[in-house]
Amino acid sequence: MKKIIIISLVILGLAAGAGLGVLIWWLVRSDSPYETILLEGNLGAVRSTAAFTRIHGHGDMFWWFYPSVASSPMSRPVLLWLHGVTGIASSYLANFGMFGPYDANFDRRHDSWVNDYNLLFVDAPLGTGFSSSNWQNTSNTDFPGLDENADHLLRTLQSFYDIHGEYKNAPLYVCSQGDGSQLALALTIKLNEDNSFKDRFKGIILGNPVISPALALTKLGFYLEELGYVDAAGREAIENFSNVTSLLVESEQFQEAFLKFTFLGKYINENTGAVAVNLAHIVEKLYRSSLDSDYFGVKSYLDSLYPTDTHINNFMDTVGRAILHVPDTVRYDGQRELATNAFMETYMKPIVDKVEHILSNSDVTVNIYNGNLDAVSNTPGQLEWVNRLSWPGQAQFLSSPRETLVFNRLIEGYFRESNRLRFYWLNVAGQLAPIDNPIGIRRILNRITNN
Repeated sequence: MKKIIIISLVILGLAAGAGLGVLIWWLVRSDSPYETILLEGNLGAVRSTAAFTRIHGHGDMFWWFYPSVASSPMSRPVLLWLHGVTGIASSYLANFGMFGPYDANFDRRHDSWVNDYNLLFVDAPLGTGFSSSNWQNTSNTDFPGLDENADHLLRTLQSFYDIHGEYKNAPLYVCSQGDGSQLALALTIKLNEDNSFKDRFKGIILGNPVISPALALTKLGFYLEELGYVDAAGREAIENFSNVTSLLVESEQFQEAFLKFTFLGKYINENTGAVAVNLAHIVEKLYRSSLDSDYFGVKSYLDSLYPTDTHINNFMDTVGRAILHVPDTVRYDGQRELATNAFMETYMKPIVDKVEHILSNSDVTVNIYNGNLDAVSNTPGQLEWVNRLSWPGQAQFLSSPRETLVFNRLIEGYFRESNRLRFYWLNVAGQLAPIDNPIGIRRILNRITNN
């Protein structure tokens, strides 16, 4: 049945494209370091704009924008959503997998965020999703890393507003999940330095962020022992793993630390007595043979939610390509390994200083939420760095009461809020928090955006 749906949609997409005209409309700005390549195509009844921002000499950044279906969408917040190098690109995971207007079976998602917000999904960094780099060297050293991708994201936002200038007065929030927080923080600093974004840029939203991964890892043994997944010996094994990782970070052996850290799921399941634990969603029941094969278990968890015989990359290379008329020369996630290698030197570096810089040198709000079922970015480990932040408003934040997040009398989580820094504990949610607790996330977004 699923194959029939996919084939039918491909045919419909191609037919619709034929009616709209040939592939691409070019918007060329000779005085600009970038140009925008609009893709002709749409998905169902919900309007959208998809495009490549071509950064001259570097590559093409793909973005997909859904205007809110609410009344007066130009007054609604624009949520720019980012993932990172160890996850799944935004054009699939956030869009089809979590809160876009349609799910992976092309059923209309009635609780989609597009009901209240404008959604801007960007495949970043270059090399992930439909975004690609011009890199052609024989060495990985020149593939764009964190700082370069932050520059490219800034150009991409400028490109988006070139096309959709009607949203220039809408509040802008940079949002991320997991290690997408590294890109989100780097972009936030650049946006804060660019006066053209000053009035519209309101805040950064970090979901289960990877900010100080080695520090968060120091609490993993305690976390898993308290939940009963390991015993005292298992906790000791995890703490030994954590100590070695921390020493690698302290000695600035960041590549070695990254390789060890991404081995975490396999190590837990083979050396601590846990046997079958999905670190992305700790309460998922697994078969004994269901070991973590995709870094931290996000893909396997997503497969359990949306079972299909079509691989994500194949899905986007066929169905997604047909819907939007993406050129055949672009292969979905075709440079993922190169992009991951380019981030090895920065991934494990603590970036708490970037959070402190934003809090101390801007007016934007820093909003953090953490699902209590995510073992990698476990909440006790997150609070290790959050409670130690150094900025003028830290005392106010720490003295703010911890309050309850309630909807229809059910407790969805907790929160501590100050004027600039806010932390949200989210119940019954793992790394894919928008899927696990959509009501709680919506309440958090309402509080952050006053929407």
